[in-house]
Amino acid sequence: MKLAMIVTKITGNEKNDRMRAAEYCRYAAHKGVIPVSPYLAFHKVFTDELGGAAERLLACRLAQQADEIWVFGNEKDEKRKKRMEEACLEYGDKARYIDAAEYMKNESAEDMEELFDIAGEDEEDGS
Repeated sequence: MKLAMIVTKITGNEKNDRMRAAEYCRYAAHKGVIPVSPYLAFHKVFTDELGGAAERLLACRLAQQADEIWVFGNEKDEKRKKRMEEACLEYGDKARYIDAAEYMKNESAEDMEELFDIAGEDEEDGS
């Protein structure tokens, strides 16, 4: 199974950023990859003045190990093109841009219900 690093746009609203990153990870898992979000895994783990540098270093190391890098966003036209170009410069040919709005349109309600049911069962089992 492939390892996919999930890259999300950080807005500064921590609650929404975490919720969106988790949603993208669930989507990626549903697509058959092992998702890892540097934001969910490393953000605010290091609270000292070097915390940001440690987060970036770990994210870079994760990017090296990942088979694929999924860059989620909702930019349109030129902004989307620029974000993908930046991702390709940073991550190389592993990068793949996924329009956050489009992926939701492509998922049927049944698929999403199944995905959330699976996540709910795991939480109940304590795993």
